[in-house]
Amino acid sequence: MAETFDLAAIGPGPVYRKTNIWLPQLIAEGIRRGERFVEGRTFEDCHLEGPAVMCPLDGVHFERCDFGPSDGDIRNLMLAPLGPKKITGVVTFRNCTFRGCTFFAVGFTGSPQFLQSMHDGVRGPAT
Repeated sequence: MAETFDLAAIGPGPVYRKTNIWLPQLIAEGIRRGERFVEGRTFEDCHLEGPAVMCPLDGVHFERCDFGPSDGDIRNLMLAPLGPKKITGVVTFRNCTFRGCTFFAVGFTGSPQFLQSMHDGVRGPAT
């Protein structure tokens, strides 16, 4: 029998405020509830930590967020998908808002349009 970690549940939200969230745990809890995506959630002043790669889909908004250490170039946090239709092994978000959140050890992937908008939306060098 496989061992499991005894972590306090993050829960289904829909609103998280000033919470530390380990992204692998967030998606694992959702999968156990039969969810394919993290959907319809609001994260306010939260710290989201990987290791993880986030894939924002439709309706995901980032407001005043710190995407984490990038060695001066936000592109260091971005990964372009190589396949034409599917990305496997990512934490997928849909219709979620992140306000004033910080990210650590999180990469970002998605459509070319999303990656370009993320690059264009960061003001000044991210460090």
